[in-house]
Amino acid sequence: MRRLKYLYLSLALIAGTTFALTSTAFADTCGSGDQAIQTSIEFGCTGNGPSAIADLLFAIIRFLTAGVGIVLIVSTIVAGIQYTTSRGDPNLVAKSKDRLRANAIALLFFIFGFALLNYIVPGQILQ
Repeated sequence: MRRLKYLYLSLALIAGTTFALTSTAFADTCGSGDQAIQTSIEFGCTGNGPSAIADLLFAIIRFLTAGVGIVLIVSTIVAGIQYTTSRGDPNLVAKSKDRLRANAIALLFFIFGFALLNYIVPGQILQ
């Protein structure tokens, strides 16, 4: 249980969310006004979304954004290790270059998708 709290704390800090860590339970308010709901899990809701579901959805998107960043960093490190341990073998060098190329394409795809989502959803709620 202790490790799970530390993992959650580190992922939330990476995602840029602020929260209060209590010893008994987590508490979060998703949505605002009459549509606000209390959750027992800290999702990272900002409390200013148009509805509780939209606020929760935006919190999940922010969390997945941090996950994409972590996966791309780890994959790039693995590609670097593959390249340095290839010892000049053309097949291994090609595999590491393919991994780096896939990382760059995934990053561009994510950036353009995020920009499109910010354009479609008005009010800059995703930031």
